[in-house]
Amino acid sequence: MFGERLKLARKRAGLSLRGLAEAVDHAVSAQAIGRYERGEMLPGSSVALKLAQALGVTLSYLFSPSEIRLEGVEFRKTTATRARERAMVEAAVLDHVDRYLLIEDLLEIGSHEWDKPTGAPIPVSTLEEAEDAADQIRTAWNLGGDAIPHMTELLEEHGIKVLKLDFPLSVDGLTCLVARPG
Repeated sequence: MFGERLKLARKRAGLSLRGLAEAVDHAVSAQAIGRYERGEMLPGSSVALKLAQALGVTLSYLFSPSEIRLEGVEFRKTTATRARERAMVEAAVLDHVDRYLLIEDLLEIGSHEWDKPTGAPIPVSTLEEAEDAADQIRTAWNLGGDAIPHMTELLEEHGIKVLKLDFPLSVDGLTCLVARPG
C-alpha cells in the first residue's frame, strides 16, 4: 500500500528515484526509496514526512490503500512523448480516478458500471468505420439521430469517467479501463 502510493506520487511529480532522494536532501537514498516502493521496507516517521512534503502529498495519502489500476491505456500524443511523461500522466489519471471513486463512495452515490455496447471498443481506422461505430452506439444507447446536447453527461451516465487534467504538451489525452475489486 505505502509503496504503491509512494511510486504513484513520485511518478506524478516526474521524479526519478535519485531525484526524489535529492528532493529530501538525501535523508534517504534512492536505493532505500526503491525498497519502499517494492514493499521491502517502510520508512521511519521522519523520512515518511520528508517524502510526503517533497512530493506535495499528505502522509494519509501515502498510507491509504488504493485498489484500482489502469488497463489498456492508449495515449493521444505526439511522437516526442517520453516514457517519463507517459508515466506522469498515468499516475495523475490513476490518482484522480481514485479520488473520484472515493468521493462517490463517501457520498454513497455509487459508480455507474460501463454500459458497454456490443462489440466495444469498436476499432476505427476510416471515416466510414467511425460513422458506423457512432450508429452502433446510438442504437445501443437509444440516442436517436439528434445532436447530443451534453456529451460529458451522456458518457458519465453510461459509466465513462471524463476527467480534465493538465498534461505535458506532448500528451493530448488518453483512454483506459479502470479495474477495481468487485
